[in-house]
Amino acid sequence: MKIAIINTLYAPNKVGGAEKSVQTLAENFSDLGNEVIVICLGKEDANYKLNGVIIHAVKIKNDFWPFEINNKNSFHKLIWHLKDASNNKYNDFLHHLFLDYKPDVLLTNNISGFSTKVWRIASNLNIKIVHTLRDYYLQCPKSTKFKNGLNCSNLCNDCNFLSIPKKKDSSKVNYLIGISNYILSDHIDKGYFKGVQNEVIFNGFETHKKSINSREVANVFGFIGQVNKTKGIELILESFSNLSESSWKLLIAGTVDEKYLKHLNKINNSIQIEYLGYMDSSKFFEMIDVLIVPSLWNEPFGRVVIESILHSKPVIASNMGGIPELLINNKQFIFRPKVKELRTLIQKIILNSNFLDEFKFEKTYLEKFNIKNTVQQYLELFNKIIKN
Repeated sequence: MKIAIINTLYAPNKVGGAEKSVQTLAENFSDLGNEVIVICLGKEDANYKLNGVIIHAVKIKNDFWPFEINNKNSFHKLIWHLKDASNNKYNDFLHHLFLDYKPDVLLTNNISGFSTKVWRIASNLNIKIVHTLRDYYLQCPKSTKFKNGLNCSNLCNDCNFLSIPKKKDSSKVNYLIGISNYILSDHIDKGYFKGVQNEVIFNGFETHKKSINSREVANVFGFIGQVNKTKGIELILESFSNLSESSWKLLIAGTVDEKYLKHLNKINNSIQIEYLGYMDSSKFFEMIDVLIVPSLWNEPFGRVVIESILHSKPVIASNMGGIPELLINNKQFIFRPKVKELRTLIQKIILNSNFLDEFKFEKTYLEKFNIKNTVQQYLELFNKIIKN
């Protein structure tokens, strides 16, 4: 089978879990004998091969590269999003690439930067389209639906305006996948993908990772990911402030801007908190006893939750977005993203060394996240829509 995959970014350009998930799918498709190409954005045009997958990186055709810390003001960002809402500048490239490659199916994921024009082009060439919802780009140009420290219950005027062509184009998709029930329902209920068949397929992982023995006393807490307010880093720091208990340590892994770090130190500058910078997740999990996932925004999935469990590390996590679906068997470790609730849970862990023993690491449950099962679900779906 010839599979074309589109995602905004691809290795070695990585931002978060979506890029990891797409790369894992692409390489597993290739390992099973399928011919796979990936189309992504880059700062410059580049063609390269990585682990059996051919990657076509296309130079971004907008005013600036937005996928890193930048000092652009609100006006420049608005202009970027206006151009991105219906970007025609990739049309010729994609049209010729699809004609040359003749994919049996196009799998789209995050498409910020490309716009929904990719669906129009593929549809006009009678290419079957499967879209996986991994963010909120179709509703919100920032892809988060999070503004001024709050989740957006209703779309603002700017988002409503920019989403009009995206909602219209969503009907061109042949099949829709959500990486959680939450993100799938959130789009269907708002009128996207009308009449399009859909289902939930969880992200896949290598589920045979080596277990890491926990320490006798769980007092090393950890956070790994993008260090920003949306991910709940400020909530963590506030929750560890003024703790009467002193037997704890907090390790924070992830790149952090120096200016923002100064702000974080004003919230909590305890010597028991250590910023590790970017690091390999496997090494990180060796250093901690329990992972905290304090997201304020509605996470479409929450990949780091499963990664921690696969490393035999308990997780305490907020009840936002798709996260509760991943902790369905560990509901007592879920909290509302409030300082008081998180602090209470932290104190419970510190004071009761047996509490974390209640965390369930069920192998049968984890099998639903096995990458082989995930890949098989995708390939069966591809074959079905090709035959139809």
